[in-house]
Amino acid sequence: SESNADHTLWRKKPDNLIELSSRGIDEAEYAGEQLEEIFQKYDEDNSLPNIERVHMIVSPFERTLQTSFFMRRAFDHRVVRTDVESRIREQEFGNLQGDEFQNFREEQKGVGRFWYRFPTGESGADVYDRVKSWWFESVLTVNSRVGHDVVDALVVVTHGLTMRFVLMQ
Repeated sequence: SESNADHTLWRKKPDNLIELSSRGIDEAEYAGEQLEEIFQKYDEDNSLPNIERVHMIVSPFERTLQTSFFMRRAFDHRVVRTDVESRIREQEFGNLQGDEFQNFREEQKGVGRFWYRFPTGESGADVYDRVKSWWFESVLTVNSRVGHDVVDALVVVTHGLTMRFVLMQ
């Protein structure tokens, strides 16, 4: 993202509005191509179910919306539904525009990344709780919702810490 190239960007631009860098766009396109290759292998292998219907679930942050846009170009013909889900957004670090963020990172090391809550922000435990809520209320019931067609695969576009908590479910 832009903030990976400019570590001071968060001082002048809200986290949810940070966009992909050109490298991020390339990586998103590549990820989409890799997913399409996996889907094609399922389609070609008679012992595996075909992946014809994909449901995308995307964090509402600008960079994840952009990532999903560039990814899905490779497998758009399979996508039957896309939902924007706020519970899989990035950890909220609070309203930190000054240099104090580094001080909070130092405090975090003493408390632990999972438990440390940033002033006006969230702890890792807070993120875990909302991801767990999303998992049980949305993912586990995705193919049992009245009025929605069954899907063959979910593609989740989110952020690093959030994705680690998704994988913990």
